[in-house]
Amino acid sequence: MHIKMNFRKTSLPIILLILNILNSCAEPVDSSLPIGPQIPSIDDRASISIVSWNIQEFPQNGIKTIDRVELIMDSLDADFYCLQEIMDKGALQNIVDQLPQYSVVISDETSYMHLAIVYKQDSFLPLLAESLFEHNDYNFASRPPLLVQFAYEQDGLTQVLNLIDVHMKCCSDGVERRHDASTMLHEYLNDKRLAGDSNFVVAGDWNDDIYDNDGSGEYSFEAFLDDPGNFYFVTDSLASTGTASNASYPSYPSFIDNILISRSLFDEYSGSKVQTLRLDIVFGDYSSVVSDHRPVLWYYTPN
Repeated sequence: MHIKMNFRKTSLPIILLILNILNSCAEPVDSSLPIGPQIPSIDDRASISIVSWNIQEFPQNGIKTIDRVELIMDSLDADFYCLQEIMDKGALQNIVDQLPQYSVVISDETSYMHLAIVYKQDSFLPLLAESLFEHNDYNFASRPPLLVQFAYEQDGLTQVLNLIDVHMKCCSDGVERRHDASTMLHEYLNDKRLAGDSNFVVAGDWNDDIYDNDGSGEYSFEAFLDDPGNFYFVTDSLASTGTASNASYPSYPSFIDNILISRSLFDEYSGSKVQTLRLDIVFGDYSSVVSDHRPVLWYYTPN
């Protein structure tokens, strides 16, 4: 197993001290300064924000893509970015190095479309990172899911969030492999849940709709859809519309970039928000410079 973990080993009490210092030193923005494209920040200190984003063959357009992705990540200011299709790991690392609020975990177990989780290093502390099913990854198209377990402070208590980044097999010939992969993942998560582990979020490019929007009668994720008492796709409300405006993959259009949660987060879901981030409205050349996928955001307030 080869997981590239690049983070500072900062204790949680120090993290809280740093956050307090940053809050006390905040300066107002000079409104007279020139501004570029308007990308609203989604940062909210009371909430946890998770973005799933397939950055098509990153960087598909070289330095132009790199600069654009850096601008987007810095402007959105999300707590987590679960990224797929990272072709140049060094280019992603260079972006993170330019953004002092972030660090990154990159998996080397993928064949060439690497998975990565970018996170705010002063708020979340990685406890472990591993590639799941690395010795049995055929059903995951040689892209074993990346699991990173994070600790964070809430109301003086240490909490744990298990974040899994996935990139399922694509296309119509991948239905059986997606089906088998979701069964494997369901069994793994159910075993963890029964063993007392909790707070799982699975985000990524699932390469299929939750709903049969194309009328094919084929589904890939029955293992989770048939277990609503323990797992739920928080992107259900977006996927069910079948509209191009909500689509995470607009060229089809379809909603294939989904976020799944385990039962322990159902209470948080009740007051949470989920949306497709329409960066293609901000940037007219988004699809040719950045990606053919739109990012999908879920943010919630921990209980």
